[in-house]
Amino acid sequence: MALGDVFAALAGDRKAFVDPRDRALRRELAAYGVAMRRNHAILDDDIELLDTHAVLSHFRAAALSWLDALQVFPHIGSTNTELMQRAARGADVDGMVLLAEAQTAGRGRRGRSWASPFGRNLALSLGIRIRRPLAEIGAVSLAVGVAVARTLAAAGVQGVALKWPNDVLAQGRKLCGILIELPSAAAAPRVVIGIGVNIGARDAVARQVEQPVADVLDHAPGASRNALAGTLINAVFEACRRFEAQGFAPIKPAYDALHSFHGRAARIVTGAEEFAGTVVGVDLDGALRLRGANGERAFSAGEVSLRA
Repeated sequence: MALGDVFAALAGDRKAFVDPRDRALRRELAAYGVAMRRNHAILDDDIELLDTHAVLSHFRAAALSWLDALQVFPHIGSTNTELMQRAARGADVDGMVLLAEAQTAGRGRRGRSWASPFGRNLALSLGIRIRRPLAEIGAVSLAVGVAVARTLAAAGVQGVALKWPNDVLAQGRKLCGILIELPSAAAAPRVVIGIGVNIGARDAVARQVEQPVADVLDHAPGASRNALAGTLINAVFEACRRFEAQGFAPIKPAYDALHSFHGRAARIVTGAEEFAGTVVGVDLDGALRLRGANGERAFSAGEVSLRA
C-alpha cells in the first residue's frame, strides 16, 4: 500500500491496514504525525476531518456567490501547485478553493517546504481575480495577512502579529504562512493565495523546522478546523474585494500596527548583501522600507529575507 492509499483510507474510515514489513511506509506515516496501533494506522479521536458542508456553513452570502468549486483532498502535493497547473491548462481559477488533509509537497516562499501533518493543519488555496494594476498586486499578501491575523485573533490566538511579507506569528512563533502566486500577468490578474496554519501540528512540525512553532490549539483548545477554514476563506475573500475596490492604502495602517518589525532595527539580506536600518513601514505596492545610515530604501519581497 502506498502513502496516498493510506491517506485516502484514513479520510474515509479513520484507519488503514499497514503491512508490518513495510517499515519505510511506517516511517513516512510517522513523519506526517499518523499513529500506528499494531498493524493499523489510526487517526486520533481529537482529529476533525474536513467536510465541505461544514466549511461552507461559515461563508457569507457574497463569498458563496463568488465560489465556483470547493474541493477537499485526502492528500495532494500542493494546493497552490494544483491551482497554478489548472490555470496553466487554461482553467479560470477565480472562485476555486482547494483544501487537503495533508500536503506531500507543500511550498512556502522562496521554494521552502511547508510541513502539513495529516489532519492537524489547514492547507488551503483559493484563486481569485483582483482588478487592480499589476504593480499593486505585491501588496495582496499584506492585505491577506491582516485578514488572517484578525481571524486567528478572533478564534482565540494570543499575541498575533505579522512578519513581512507573508508570516503570521503568535507570541513571536510562526503559526501561519501565506504564499501568493500569479498564474498570468493579465490586465485583471488571477491570484492564487495559499494559506497554511498549524492546528494540532506543533510537535510534528517542530521536528522538521529550525524555528519556533506556534499552534492554534495551544491558544484555543478544541478549535474546529472546519470553522476556521470557512472563516479564513471568507475573510480572505472579503479582504481581496476591499483591496480590489480601494487598494492597499486603507489597509496599510492596520498592517503597520500588526507588523512585529515596525519601528524596530532589522536587516534585509539579499544574496551576499545586507542592508541594516529601522523599519519605517511599507509602500502601497507591498515593499518594505528601511531607514539606514545612508537614507531610506524600499525592498520588494522577491528573493530577500527580513531578519532581526
